[in-house]
Amino acid sequence: GEFERSAALAVWHENVGAAVEALQRGSQALRLQARAPSNGSTLQYAETLELIAMCIAGFGGKTASQMAVWRSACASLLQREDLSPLSPKQSRVAYVRSLCNFLLSVNTGESLDQVLEDTHLSLCDRVAFACRFLDESKLYGFMQRCIEKSKRQANIEGLVITGLAKDGVKILQSYVDRYTDVQTAALVVSRVIFPSDWSSERKASAEWVESYRSLLNYWQMWQSRAMYDVDRAEVLRRVKARISGISQQRRLPNPRVRQSPRPPDPDVLPSIPAQLEVRCNYCSSPLSLKRHEGMTNQWLSKMQPLLNCCPQCRKPLPRCSICLLSLGGLNPYMELTRARQGPRTGGSKNIPSSDDLSSLSSMSFAEWYTWCMRCRHGGHAHHILGWFANQKCCPVSGCNCECEFDGVQKLNR
Repeated sequence: GEFERSAALAVWHENVGAAVEALQRGSQALRLQARAPSNGSTLQYAETLELIAMCIAGFGGKTASQMAVWRSACASLLQREDLSPLSPKQSRVAYVRSLCNFLLSVNTGESLDQVLEDTHLSLCDRVAFACRFLDESKLYGFMQRCIEKSKRQANIEGLVITGLAKDGVKILQSYVDRYTDVQTAALVVSRVIFPSDWSSERKASAEWVESYRSLLNYWQMWQSRAMYDVDRAEVLRRVKARISGISQQRRLPNPRVRQSPRPPDPDVLPSIPAQLEVRCNYCSSPLSLKRHEGMTNQWLSKMQPLLNCCPQCRKPLPRCSICLLSLGGLNPYMELTRARQGPRTGGSKNIPSSDDLSSLSSMSFAEWYTWCMRCRHGGHAHHILGWFANQKCCPVSGCNCECEFDGVQKLNR
């Protein structure tokens, strides 16, 4: 664990006892790791942590002479080789040095710059330290220096201070320019909607998102790109709905005035309907969960939740190439009825539209049907997975198609 950081945070919150316990736990953990004879440096650092713990425990002498003795002992500890700023454990050692420097500056009027300007400390911790111990004017100046330094050094940690304001977008732009990590920038800006008058920021965020999508397509990670598009659209809809709810609370519409239809929102991705559908071999009607009307519903209401025939023409569905039983499909009438009865039985209160019933599926994955796009042969999903776990060719006799798909390993998890 980060024992040194825990000790520093405890000291900054005036809990010396917790700091001593953290350093002692760190020393014990290092001694357990350094059982090999070649780990002499680790043992030395464990000893240093114990000395620092003893030094912190003795902080707070009653007389000036006692405090002078303590300051001298603490300053001599900071001269040890394993606490040098050039130590290979710079990030961990920096917290030990910072807590000691902080205690040395207590009641002396010395500046806290040794802690605030130590770049080996996390910027989050330094900002929290500044908020606790600096006055308002000094705190503002420190924040401004951190923002400008984050822009120059492409330190994405500066977003802790700026958020996704204009300065935050500039930090992201500097980060992308230096490290070419467009993925991080795209994932960050995908969760926000910038104001309409932020033209340059909106343009930059759109370029990051499109570059990331193009990169996923180039790597042939189409499933990841599709999942990213779907999740991003859902997040933007939720954000826009929350913003619209707040604005409607502030300004209620006049019921006497006829409201004109709103144009499509450019910030929210449109809901794209399904573009591929499974169709019956006989009547070519889609087998997706769409609402049926008239006589079809009367017939479907008498059938089982799982059908082995087409809901429209009632012809049998294809057979599984493994078990030779007819493939099953969901009864759309029963699924819609179950959804309408959901609120009474504690289910979802949102009834999906007749064109999007994907959330109503009560059929287990084992009963889904899948097929090869080349030879058009297929069967129940769990049968196909079991077949291609040991085989490469199509299970249909006489078909030499090597239709093993790459998703077998993922679906078997």
